[in-house]
Amino acid sequence: MSNGNIEVIVTSGRTLNQGRTMEKGKITQEYTDAVGICELDSTAMETLGLENGDVVLVKSDIGKTIVKSKLNKQLHPGLAFIPCGPWFNELISSDTVQTGMPSYKTIKVTISAAPQQKVLSSDDLASSYKEAGK
Repeated sequence: MSNGNIEVIVTSGRTLNQGRTMEKGKITQEYTDAVGICELDSTAMETLGLENGDVVLVKSDIGKTIVKSKLNKQLHPGLAFIPCGPWFNELISSDTVQTGMPSYKTIKVTISAAPQQKVLSSDDLASSYKEAGK
């Protein structure tokens, strides 16, 4: 694994796998596996020395999140994708610029390998909000 990091634009949206796993429940391991991910192109994966499923740290100006990497061969270099959900929400501002909707499409982030970190379940992530007073 590389000790470096990359800067990309991260975007978000809903996925079919996310919808299927939501039916089983948002506190299941299947949901965490479907939504606690960051899709990257092959160049980004290679630059960071990642294999599918390796853990990464994603940081924005607002916050940070720990998710698993996932190769997406259709993704353009310089972009990353994280499904809508609690992991992506860690990266966005609550400021909606009077639109009522936070920005999900053009967030600058830095991504680095985080092999010693663990992806929290959605339940553990919610508990961490309470502990932090969020």
